[in-house]
Amino acid sequence: MPPIDCEDQELLEGFLTETTELIEKLDDDLITLEKSSDDTDLMNRIFRSIHTIKGASSFLGFDLLVKVTHKTEDVLNRLRKGELVVTPEIMDVILEATDLVKVLVSDIKAGEIQEREIDGTIAKLLPFLSDSAAAAQKAPEPAAAPVQAPAAEAPAPAAAEQPPVLSAPETPVDAPPAAAVVPPAAPVPAPKPASEAAPKKTPAPPKPADGKGDDLSDSSTVRVDVKRLDDLMNQVGELVLERNRMIQINQDLQQGEANRPDFQEEFGKLTKRMSFVTSELQMQVLKMRMIPVEKVFKKFPRIVRSMSRDLGKEVDLQIFGEETELDRSVVDEIGDPLIHLIRNAMDHGLESPDERIAAGKSRVGTLVLAAVHEGNQIIISIKDDGRGIDTDRVGRKAIEKGLISEEQLAAMSQREMFDLIFLPGFSTKDKATDLSGRGVGMDVVKTNIKKLNGLIEIKSEKGQGSEFILRLPLTLAIIQSLLVEVEGEVYSIPLSSVLETIRVDQRKFHMIGGQEVLKLRDMVLPLVRLQKVFNVQQRYERDDFCYVVVVGAADKRMGLVVTRLVGQQEVAIKSLGNYLANIPGIAGSTILGDGRVTLIVDPVGMIEGNE
Repeated sequence: MPPIDCEDQELLEGFLTETTELIEKLDDDLITLEKSSDDTDLMNRIFRSIHTIKGASSFLGFDLLVKVTHKTEDVLNRLRKGELVVTPEIMDVILEATDLVKVLVSDIKAGEIQEREIDGTIAKLLPFLSDSAAAAQKAPEPAAAPVQAPAAEAPAPAAAEQPPVLSAPETPVDAPPAAAVVPPAAPVPAPKPASEAAPKKTPAPPKPADGKGDDLSDSSTVRVDVKRLDDLMNQVGELVLERNRMIQINQDLQQGEANRPDFQEEFGKLTKRMSFVTSELQMQVLKMRMIPVEKVFKKFPRIVRSMSRDLGKEVDLQIFGEETELDRSVVDEIGDPLIHLIRNAMDHGLESPDERIAAGKSRVGTLVLAAVHEGNQIIISIKDDGRGIDTDRVGRKAIEKGLISEEQLAAMSQREMFDLIFLPGFSTKDKATDLSGRGVGMDVVKTNIKKLNGLIEIKSEKGQGSEFILRLPLTLAIIQSLLVEVEGEVYSIPLSSVLETIRVDQRKFHMIGGQEVLKLRDMVLPLVRLQKVFNVQQRYERDDFCYVVVVGAADKRMGLVVTRLVGQQEVAIKSLGNYLANIPGIAGSTILGDGRVTLIVDPVGMIEGNE
């Protein structure tokens, strides 16, 4: 295919933006249509999406894309008119065609147009365009016979389309099937030998992983509501006014008017106004970065459908809270952990229909994916009503694989046994499959969630099901923190991890097994002195009293011993760079109002490192 002219670059970018948005919605719409085949509005929306992609592709001369979308549109048109009925077999072929469309669009996006093998997919669509298509739905065997009259169903030339540019026209409901206006061409072979007819030199399209196809989403851009931009502009205007006032006060100061009685009062007002406007501006910018978690969730109906067919299981996926917003930097990172958790629930958690019936359950398993805001965190839950976690089996497998000893297992609580599934190399599968058994999935989940400064918690009851709960920060850029001083050095502790602070007499500290502890109400709290962790020099005379900051991760608790509490402050997280990355106990740094650089403590890392 000839390269696109430079003057068409803007048109091409518009095509890619619109097409990507349409394709992102298609998977979810098609899976919904399979369950609600009588939804006329949904059917028409899917048809218009494919029709729009076909029209724009034809205008820009993307012939392969035109051929695939043209035949897919013809099948959808017959479904729309009631000439065909939605079945899993038809949906398999339409989803395969959609995956091929994703691959072709991905090629265009990469600027490398390749001659993909598309005849195999088109050949699977053709039987549904034959006169005997309705019979083919009931008896798949005859459907493989050579197509009769419409065997002249060769892809129509792009020039014959005359589509509108990058817009979806209103499609007449009573329009004849697109197949009826296709000009005669050489006969197309029946589906069975179609793959042989493909040129051997053309590479086959890659098989989409997890039934997702190529991920076409562009994480380098965020769509912003115009109202949010207006609000941002208003706040910038307010900031300009306060800046002008600050310049005026500075000039008065230079001219020696700082002794005016009202000068200090004016400066105080300016400080408050600057603080208010800055906070509002910060909130507006954060809102602009926020996107619905639906961006990630919408991939899962397709993945669950594909996996349930592969595993021979019946699954009802229920999604709640997809409108919940969080920072795009977090959205970009949670996709992989959630896929692993969905896989785990489908493969290990949910039983087969026969097993469920034998256990007195419904043959259809339930998988619930939910998101909700809680304070300055987002909680994502993956819950199933399957067999639950068998801690005895988990313990045996961990010992077999040499991950723990018999003595360690004997001393473990149930929650600690649940956490064994996150160990690298752990799997309860005796034989690895394409879906699981390699011992890397849950390890990836734990690593990625930790990288986001999040927590993961497991709840499970044998025979009743399991729930994996992810607690994630709304944003990775700004956090509420508790500033503490350790022998003159100031450190920042994320407030989300702080449970309480107490002033305590050090003479109440005790040593148990080489670990300094404090009896706090009904629990024994292990202590860590930040002075020792960060090797801070002693500056002041040792005082009997100190402060303990109690931090928590899941059900674990720890006390950080500090000299004094400085106060609470919102801080912007700064990276320490690649050279200083991954230092135990340090999550990053920030700059205080007086210009001092302060390290941000990683309480989760400290708790895990102290176990």
